[in-house]
Amino acid sequence: MTRQRDFDPDVLGAHTDTRLLARWNSPSWFFENRVWQFAIFVPRWFLGAEEREPLCTAHDLRLLEDMLQQHFGGYTSMVSPLRGLGRRGKRFEKNLHTQVMVIASRWRGTTRYFRALRKELEACSGEKQILILRQDLVIV
Repeated sequence: MTRQRDFDPDVLGAHTDTRLLARWNSPSWFFENRVWQFAIFVPRWFLGAEEREPLCTAHDLRLLEDMLQQHFGGYTSMVSPLRGLGRRGKRFEKNLHTQVMVIASRWRGTTRYFRALRKELEACSGEKQILILRQDLVIV
């Protein structure tokens, strides 16, 4: 639960591919405008009884957002942090997260990319579980 190091976008280099980008108006009728939306919950702070411990810094978040912009053509992020409350073992804990969302293609390499991203965020933040959600979307 203690921050380990800065976020390293180079770790995702092996998973980068132009097929990550969502394609609009695909020639295939079955997959036309079908994409995935990924919601990444980036842990910013652990809230202790008397202090706030940084997990991912503003610098880490900036590196992540720059990388997502390069790999996916853009992203959306929540302005105010989201508060999470959960149980770790026998005690409750509170965290503040920044949510970043990306639209991506429905390709098996996309899943590998986000698994690698989750591992990198866990390694740099010291958190044992980073939440990344995938949702199927059809753009009308």
